[in-house]
Amino acid sequence: MVEIELENFEEYYLEKLDEIFYKKKKTAQKLIEDIQEGLIDIRKTMNHFLDIKDELKKKPLRSLTFFTDKIKKEIDQIEIPEDEITYDGIMALLKDLKRLFTEINDAAKKSLPKFKSKVQPEIKELNYHTRKLGKKQAVLEKFALKKYTDVKEAEELVDKLSKFYNLRNNIENAREDLDKLEKEQETTKKELEEQKSKLLTLEKDKLFQKKKKFRDQAFKLKMKINGELGFKKALRKLKVEVERENIHLTNINENYVRDFIKNPLRVLMKEGQDLTKFRGLLVQLRHVLEEKKLNLKSDKREKSIEQINKIFDEREIYDELETYKELRENIQKIKKKIKKKGLDDQLNDVKNKIGVLTQRLEHINNDLESKNKDYLKYLAKLKRDRNNFQKTIEQIINEEIKIAITFSF
Repeated sequence: MVEIELENFEEYYLEKLDEIFYKKKKTAQKLIEDIQEGLIDIRKTMNHFLDIKDELKKKPLRSLTFFTDKIKKEIDQIEIPEDEITYDGIMALLKDLKRLFTEINDAAKKSLPKFKSKVQPEIKELNYHTRKLGKKQAVLEKFALKKYTDVKEAEELVDKLSKFYNLRNNIENAREDLDKLEKEQETTKKELEEQKSKLLTLEKDKLFQKKKKFRDQAFKLKMKINGELGFKKALRKLKVEVERENIHLTNINENYVRDFIKNPLRVLMKEGQDLTKFRGLLVQLRHVLEEKKLNLKSDKREKSIEQINKIFDEREIYDELETYKELRENIQKIKKKIKKKGLDDQLNDVKNKIGVLTQRLEHINNDLESKNKDYLKYLAKLKRDRNNFQKTIEQIINEEIKIAITFSF
């Protein structure tokens, strides 16, 4: 197996084609040399036209000069394949020859009538050489179209090399992007860990610990009180009957009942220590329950009466409300101390940074996943396309090869 760098493969491959298609390229070179001789003959003929310039007046002389300069210029612009005889080079030469014949005809129609009588031998000479060149052109064209197609197909494979350069660029760019994203990911993770460490330190502050302790106690007590007020369904039934004017409540309006159903603890905290309205509500609710005036199942009715009696008998809820109030006051006092020390601002700042860094890290991870998919896709395509390309080349040059592609990373 022969291993060739991608950058050197085109030169290596074309040299192999020169060896494989030596006879055909030699024939093409001979035909091209014949055409080159024909072009030289036409250019010499143009010089022959100029031999009569001293015999012409100003306007015919100008036409003669235009005619000869035009044809010489067209000949000079024709590119003759020399070092590498390729199908594309041959077809470009044939195209240039066709353009030359067109230009000779057009220039002759415009200029020759003005000095035609003076250059009859030169016109015959030009016609002879153009006909001769036309025949050589036809031979080359026939050879290229019928005998050179396998060379053409082999040469066209060189155009596919650009795909490997593009894939290499894509892979290198994707790898570069991955490296940048991985560094950014590492930096962001480090910053996030630092902010989380700061958050833990702040949260361990005695004031925050006290606030958390009081909040936990307040929450548990709130749940206990709400549990002791587990007759909300009965209250909702009572509210409906009051709205329908089926039941009348003394010293208690509908708004009080509605607010109590939504947030009983808030209502009780506002009411004060004697809880007059609350007790009045419970007395009247117990009465309508005992009178079976509410559409409740018996077990639910009995449970509600039991809970109301417990409140009156044990009066535990009064102490609980007082304790809850003290807890709330303690929380407010601690909040003021926290604010005075600037701990709240520090905590909010750290939490905001954690939020921003978490979101940034999520975006980076998504970008990494997407870019890694592109990277792997390009690598797979490069491997697949290179294998297929190598097999095609091997069939032409009858030699096992490997195209080495080196990356910048």
